[in-house]
Amino acid sequence: MIKNYSRKQAISILKKSIKAFGLDKNLKTDPQIMQNIIKEFKLNDFKTDNKQMRQFLKNVISKPQNLQPILNNIKNGILSKHPAIIEFANLALKKKWFEPSNNVIKSIHVTYILEAITVAMCNRHNFFIEVQNHYKKKERERGINSMHLFKTFIQSLKISHSYFLTTKAFSVDALMVYFRIQRGLNQSHLTKKELKQLYKNHKLSYLENKLLTPTNTKKRHRLNELIRINIYEAGITEYKNNLKTNAICAHVLSENIKNNPPFTIFKNKHILPQNNIDPFYKKITENRNYFPSIGFNQNWISLYVTWNMAYVLNELDDLDIIFPKLLMPSILNAKSENFMGVRFISLWLSLNHGFFRMYDKKKVLGPNNKRIMATAWSKINKKYAFNLAKQEMREDSKTISKSYKRFFSQPIYNLFKLIKIFMN
Repeated sequence: MIKNYSRKQAISILKKSIKAFGLDKNLKTDPQIMQNIIKEFKLNDFKTDNKQMRQFLKNVISKPQNLQPILNNIKNGILSKHPAIIEFANLALKKKWFEPSNNVIKSIHVTYILEAITVAMCNRHNFFIEVQNHYKKKERERGINSMHLFKTFIQSLKISHSYFLTTKAFSVDALMVYFRIQRGLNQSHLTKKELKQLYKNHKLSYLENKLLTPTNTKKRHRLNELIRINIYEAGITEYKNNLKTNAICAHVLSENIKNNPPFTIFKNKHILPQNNIDPFYKKITENRNYFPSIGFNQNWISLYVTWNMAYVLNELDDLDIIFPKLLMPSILNAKSENFMGVRFISLWLSLNHGFFRMYDKKKVLGPNNKRIMATAWSKINKKYAFNLAKQEMREDSKTISKSYKRFFSQPIYNLFKLIKIFMN
């Protein structure tokens, strides 16, 4: 049974959670922590023509910044869009799972920087290109070049020691190239002849070429298929690692895309957290800004966020740089049609951050009881997954459970079937 909290109760739960983490009302950033994070992001030598972002990067390493606006934006996003987070936070408070730590403080600093860079990339295409070019250069310095697929895959695997993280990085990197080209075209599309020439001239990788090549039917969109594959890759990982309850959520999310495929179109618009009052956001926008509108509804998005939170809690370390990509205001409080585009960019930035940390042979271990927390969270998520299936797919819990068992009886085989469809 899904628990419904009044707004007053939800606000109280969030206030207590923020206090339990040691994040008081007067909290400000530490310039030294910010300087270290920017070095970890490999942005300490980043050059940009964007005056606002030049000033931002200068300010955060020179003087304390007020964290209250970003905490308020996070709180407002959770209150308005993410009831499962409220339910888990209430349980965590009762179990005394939340506590102050240096990693929590580091995480809110990462969130502050990640939010600013992501929003700037979403709203200024030239800045998007500058950051992408900068990271491509950093990757090449470490032996990573997406134009050489097999060689780069092996090199990436040596660094990450994770098949999942490596394949995830490849697919998200391709999506970033897809965004770059489509945003630059302002809604128009490359012809098959133009794409063929770009691929022939090694301007596109195989995966990037596939994403940009139109399918033979309007009902298919390779972007949707790639999202399904990415969700199932994570779902298979957690299923094998015995977080099977959360894998049900991955199944519902992916199957809902198949049953209700979202439509994607690039529009001229601003990409900002809803109902925000932080003046930073207005400074970073520009009049002509094409960005994808991908038609996921809020129920699907809310389940995706809380499913992914439980997944990373169970499966990954370095939570100080991983959780921010899910807790930042432009994710938690996104307009539903903007969510997935923002998510791709924040994920790409976080994957690069994590890759550089792994290359430098650094790791921050998660809390000792993270599996216990993830298991409890997955039970909450399961209720919301069944509710989504009932509302959006007209399937009850028994029907979903049967299709879930059918897919995960041969998960690798069924995943490769999806990949084959994507490649056709």
